[in-house]
Amino acid sequence: MARNKVAKSNRPLAEKAAEHYLHKVCGCDPAQIRKAVRTMWQSVDFWAADVMGRQARGEINGLVFYAQVTAGQNEAVRVRRRKLEKISWNIFESVMVLQLVEQPDPAFARRKNFYFRVHRLDHGNMTWTVDDKAYPVPKEWFKKLRIEGYSFNFLPLVSRQS
Repeated sequence: MARNKVAKSNRPLAEKAAEHYLHKVCGCDPAQIRKAVRTMWQSVDFWAADVMGRQARGEINGLVFYAQVTAGQNEAVRVRRRKLEKISWNIFESVMVLQLVEQPDPAFARRKNFYFRVHRLDHGNMTWTVDDKAYPVPKEWFKKLRIEGYSFNFLPLVSRQS
């Protein structure tokens, strides 16, 4: 008996790509990019956002980016936007919804091209604007964010010597 195939969700891939977006496009420090976690033993929530990042030193110091990520259609974006509008945000916080969109590659029928459509919240009048530019998402953005020569270990390793 054959099993029915279930469509794979792109949400985990979209969250990994959002980390890369915050680092490469927004200039966030990779050590200060965090994903929201919800497990049986642990819960880290960023006020309805999936990914949070703080901008690197030297730029506008202290600017924080909150990104809600979806791989769904316009209805999923609308629900997430309404959820983020209910929260009172600080002026130093940039709130966005990153919509991962896939399109078939015209050159290769079986490949897909991915890009982010970015919806930004304007704090003054609580309206949303969509960026004119679609940010392409390369394949390597679907892997965990790793920076060469950058240490994510905050505590020094202590070797045991007998």
